[in-house]
Amino acid sequence: MEPQQLYFCDECGAANTFDATTCFACHRPLSPLEVLPVTQPPLPALSPAPPATPVIPSPGPGTLLLGRYQLVREIGQGGFGVVYLARDTKKRRRLVAIKQINIGKLSARESIDATDSYNREVTLLSQLRHRRLPLLYDHFTDPEHWYLVLSYIEGQTLDISMQAQPNKAFPFKKVIDIGIQLCDVLHYLHTQKPPIIFRDVKPANIMLTPRGRVYLIDFGIARQFNPARIKDTGPLGSPGYAAPEQYGRTQTTTRTDIYGLGATLQTLATGKEPLDLRGDEPLPAPNSRLQQKFERLIDQMLERESHHRPRSVLEVRARLEALKFGPFGGIRRLFFGFLLGFIPSALFLLQSNVGDPGEVIFLALTCVWSLLLIGLFVTALALLFQPRRRQFALGMFLGLATLLLALVLNGRLFGPPF
Repeated sequence: MEPQQLYFCDECGAANTFDATTCFACHRPLSPLEVLPVTQPPLPALSPAPPATPVIPSPGPGTLLLGRYQLVREIGQGGFGVVYLARDTKKRRRLVAIKQINIGKLSARESIDATDSYNREVTLLSQLRHRRLPLLYDHFTDPEHWYLVLSYIEGQTLDISMQAQPNKAFPFKKVIDIGIQLCDVLHYLHTQKPPIIFRDVKPANIMLTPRGRVYLIDFGIARQFNPARIKDTGPLGSPGYAAPEQYGRTQTTTRTDIYGLGATLQTLATGKEPLDLRGDEPLPAPNSRLQQKFERLIDQMLERESHHRPRSVLEVRARLEALKFGPFGGIRRLFFGFLLGFIPSALFLLQSNVGDPGEVIFLALTCVWSLLLIGLFVTALALLFQPRRRQFALGMFLGLATLLLALVLNGRLFGPPF
């Protein structure tokens, strides 16, 4: 079929058919010299619609991932996805936590950030083993999601736990205990080769179990320290908990985590976020002396210049322990270590006053104190290389040394104990 030809009137612009002599709208005669033919383009041929892209349903409770991980329920949400409680059907139905990152629903910028966060967690957690860190069991992907399979930690993050506290503030002793545990795991990270800077110490990234154990979670912005760099590649961190150097001024160091730890302890003690806390507002404590010491420690940890903060988390830990145990805390640990190390000596002295060597009780005591001696010596030797248990280990060695003295006094140092 040929396309229809139309003629437009110069007066009113109305379209007229090819055989018209006057405009049907304004009735003006259409002069052959004024007629301008316009051809109406044919309609394009309809092409078959492209096949619809199949929509991959978002996994939910009851879904079996990778043929082994059965999702039980949602237990948390993050910036890029959700966290599920799941059972590993190939490991005696072991409970695990699966972090699901919904790549398909993110913008281009968010996808870049999520990719960076995912790679950081896989790279760092796969090489770390500490009782205050979750274990990374597995990681895998599908076209719409990325997954991390982690050890399941029963409990709540500190920011959620704070909601159940009076005035949202934890008791002072509990704040100190949490701080000491966090110092342990941060010291472990800072002593890696190269050191790992967590860069996001805050209540939302700390799990608290019903038994009071603390776990550091979410390594999404952690980095390995590089002394050759002048500053970090980009500003990362949580407002109020991020140190000034995290906003591009200088490179983040181990003292960056000390700032985040100080802000976290301040929040736990006051029940208020750092940005909501007035600078002159005192921190609660059982008495004025402890209050002053705790405030001085927090103030130093929150110094804007990193070189004014404590040198290491071990220094922070020592000061927290002084608040918890008092000035004689070290002596108390030494004393309790001595009591434990003295047990073989006590058994030896008891065995020395039992009848003839052939008696059953005599032989049993000899075996017991000998085995205890070996076990306690190995334990004390191992604890000696752990800074926070060194005083306890020294006390154990002092207790064990009394056995040497007892052997000398009994004249049986170089002979059998019979």
